Amino acid sequence: MQLRGHVCLLLASLSLTSLALLMGCGSSSTTTKTQQSIPVFTSTPVTMATQGVTYTYQLTAVDTAGGTVAFSLTTSPAGAALSGSTISWTPTPAQSRTSNSFAVTATTSSGGTASQQWSVTPGGTITVNWVNTYWTAGGQVQVPALPSAASGLSAMWTNADGSVTLQKSSAISAGVFNIPNVPGGYYWLQSGSGEAFWTNTNTFDLGGNIAGAPLPTTGNTQITQFDFNLSGLDSVPELTAVEFVAPVAGLPDFLVIDGVNSTSITNSPGFGAIGVDWSQINSAFLVQYVPESVGSLNTVVLGPSLTATGLTLVDGTTNTITETLQPSPQISVNLSVPGGSQWAPLFTNVGPSTPTPYDSVLSVAAETYITDGLASSTQPPPVETGPNSPYLTLAGTAAPGSLNTAVCDLTGFQVFVNNTPAQPAITTDENFGELTYGDSFPAAWSRTLSLCQEYHLAIPIPNSSATATFALVDGAIVAPSSAPLAPVVSQVQNPSINGASFFTAATLNTTVVPLSWSAPAGAAPYGYTVHVYVLTTVEGLQSYVSTGGTVSTAQTSINLPPLAGGNTYVFAVTAEADGTANMQTSPFRSSLPVGYATVVSAPITINADALMPEIHGDRRVIARFSQPLPADKKN
Repeated sequence: MQLRGHVCLLLASLSLTSLALLMGCGSSSTTTKTQQSIPVFTSTPVTMATQGVTYTYQLTAVDTAGGTVAFSLTTSPAGAALSGSTISWTPTPAQSRTSNSFAVTATTSSGGTASQQWSVTPGGTITVNWVNTYWTAGGQVQVPALPSAASGLSAMWTNADGSVTLQKSSAISAGVFNIPNVPGGYYWLQSGSGEAFWTNTNTFDLGGNIAGAPLPTTGNTQITQFDFNLSGLDSVPELTAVEFVAPVAGLPDFLVIDGVNSTSITNSPGFGAIGVDWSQINSAFLVQYVPESVGSLNTVVLGPSLTATGLTLVDGTTNTITETLQPSPQISVNLSVPGGSQWAPLFTNVGPSTPTPYDSVLSVAAETYITDGLASSTQPPPVETGPNSPYLTLAGTAAPGSLNTAVCDLTGFQVFVNNTPAQPAITTDENFGELTYGDSFPAAWSRTLSLCQEYHLAIPIPNSSATATFALVDGAIVAPSSAPLAPVVSQVQNPSINGASFFTAATLNTTVVPLSWSAPAGAAPYGYTVHVYVLTTVEGLQSYVSTGGTVSTAQTSINLPPLAGGNTYVFAVTAEADGTANMQTSPFRSSLPVGYATVVSAPITINADALMPEIHGDRRVIARFSQPLPADKKN
């Protein structure tokens, strides 16, 4: 027994093969390994899903050895479950329009395994919140968009086969609209005003700040008249303007003309307003503007003013406004503009020809009742200080031959009449000196100092020696101060269209036009807006007319909604800066500083044979971007 033990210990150091031959050492049992069979999936993952609708996938797999197969869910989004061989899942809003990963493991009865992985991006519901904030004497008033706004609100996207789908919205509650079944990724959100935003968000805010109260209206056409008996005016050796400004949005200012060397107005001509419920308006601003030169700038500034309260106005009659204006507290800022070193470069490499300087417009303004952010504007540049504006002018460039302050033309607007400019464009660095103006309004209101520079650019008309003149407008809006009034953002760089230069005329064989550019040097914009103009005949003359549609994006490339074959287009790309606005989620929640700079393309013709993608939905929405704006919609 002792010898056998020594033999077994010695053999323990031998190979396993040798040990297998020794029956007498250790256990006397035998082991046979069972081969594991590998399962084979015979089902294809379901990758289509919709928010709020139950998703199911029936798993199937076979064991080639004839055994059974069981399944386990190893990766899944929250809420997904496996029952037997069926996966069930109801995508939530947070899970829609984004990729959700799945993985399952199949195991045979013999222990073999195989896995299957896939992802699902459910079509989701876009929620559009559309509630405007009106700033009034009594506080903020939230006014949701009417349910009828749903008819003009839609999402558009391009499918894998190149077709375009348009999905209309429906009103869910006050100021809330839903657009269902929108796939993941980017889409165009089309608002009723003709603006489209290239975005990938699930929730979009179309609301903004509006200075003044909502306009009260009546259902009749009675005319309400106004006569003015005013005193306390500054005596000026020329005609001056006195404005009667009711603090409601969308109501034109009434302009009253003061006499030469006069301190009062008595029995001035009456002004009428139709359809306005004046009984709901109990206050108004009375402001006189007087001329003041600042260096070489000709401006008008706020002189005597008054906030008239406790008004009792009667609709359908003549209301006499008797008030005494009071001297306004004086504010001074040193006005310095780096016109040559910083503004002039904004107008280089911006179009198919060299632009020529035209005019500049300066404005200092107070935004009625607004204490947080800025009043939104649907038309860049937001520097208007005339009728229907959310601003009360404190100082501004004098309009030639007019008692109003000047305003900039819209970016890219075609110039049909060469009016005398309000003020030549500022093309050299200049310090104009102290600008002194009246400001009698509460200090908490937002104040803005703005400058826009307008250059004119000749755009060829194909097959003609004629050209169209575009107003190229760049500007900045900042808080009033004595710091140099410099640009906030510059123009995009290296713009291209369909891969070729933006500034070279071309004919394209596609109706889906891709645009791209590099971001401006310096301050980054919050987004870019593309304006579309189409060559058409107006009163017998060919000209470029706005389609009324714009497309905005936070990206540096975009495919425009399909255009129409046989048309010639011009595109303007505006880089926009803002202290608050977000082009992909809330473009109208604005604050200082604001800036904009534009480039304009050469004429781009779409071949008449170019095919329009198949359109699923209302084709009229597409036409909004490719055809001239209807005559009844033009300003």
